[in-house]
Amino acid sequence: MTTHPLRAGAAVAVALLALPALAPAASAHAPTPNPTTAPPAGTPTVIARADHVFLKGDPWHPSAPLEAAVINQGTSAARGSFVLRLPAGVGLASGEDCRADAAAARTWVCGGAEVPAGGRRTYRLRLTATAAEPVFGVQAWGSVAGRDAAGVTDRPTDFRIDWPDRTSLRLRATATPIVDGKVTLTARVTNTGAFSIGGYALNVVTPDGVRVTGPACSDSGRMDGAGCEIPRPDVLGEDATDTVRVRLAVSGDAPTVRLFLAPTNRYTNEDTSVTLRLTADGGSTASPSADPNRTATPTPSAAGGTELPRTGPAGAAYALVGAALLALGAGLLLLRRRLVRG
Repeated sequence: MTTHPLRAGAAVAVALLALPALAPAASAHAPTPNPTTAPPAGTPTVIARADHVFLKGDPWHPSAPLEAAVINQGTSAARGSFVLRLPAGVGLASGEDCRADAAAARTWVCGGAEVPAGGRRTYRLRLTATAAEPVFGVQAWGSVAGRDAAGVTDRPTDFRIDWPDRTSLRLRATATPIVDGKVTLTARVTNTGAFSIGGYALNVVTPDGVRVTGPACSDSGRMDGAGCEIPRPDVLGEDATDTVRVRLAVSGDAPTVRLFLAPTNRYTNEDTSVTLRLTADGGSTASPSADPNRTATPTPSAAGGTELPRTGPAGAAYALVGAALLALGAGLLLLRRRLVRG
């Protein structure tokens, strides 16, 4: 039986009307709006939500506050707590009424105070990075879930944790002449990146016969006995320069001292290390040496809105939409041919 052109066009139109059903599913990490009415009977009435966390500060162990809200969707006041789960590499530094859950790793139960009907109670916690080595430019996910006084627990809701991005920091240094066995090094550290940083360390590597007399410089355990570390914990803004004067006691002829910025895997530029030869005429500066373990590839700052890869149900839905559009094209082509023949 021959298909009438108008029937073919109608079939295509019906296919198009079905397209909204193929729209991508909502992301699992999308924020859930607060309900305005009481939930159906049998569903949890105590839920929890948490804000996005941006770790900052100490580059080895950055930290940041986490605000978690316990929300009572019921029609009467109720005690409510929340279950906090954190990914590997992140720990709970401080929190209100939080206690470890003995039944689950990296899990805490927090809160428990009464929440009025339709109201919320906010808890302020502090998270910190706990990895042995510093990490930059990555994200991870934690979750919170509301729990009522009877132990009924809502499904977990995810929140994102961002580590600081890699950036660039430039080091320049000079040395005074050796006078009475004493030398002063002047190091100038300039933030050449696109955002402020929460501190850094100036590391000093000295040979036998040379020691740092000031400021405080100690082996933090990260130098393996090869030198000492001067922590600079203050925030260094974009384009700002931090000047550090390092005093040395020197014995021997023309010793060589190396300065470099740490943590070394944080910086995208090469000029983060300077070698000085100390003499009676002043220190001569060798060309800045690059850390062989660092790749000089800049990464976008967090302010640039780095996107996570999009995977999951949305990809399949887009494929179905493409197939429907292909069918539309074929139907229109068939309609055109039959009209021409007619």
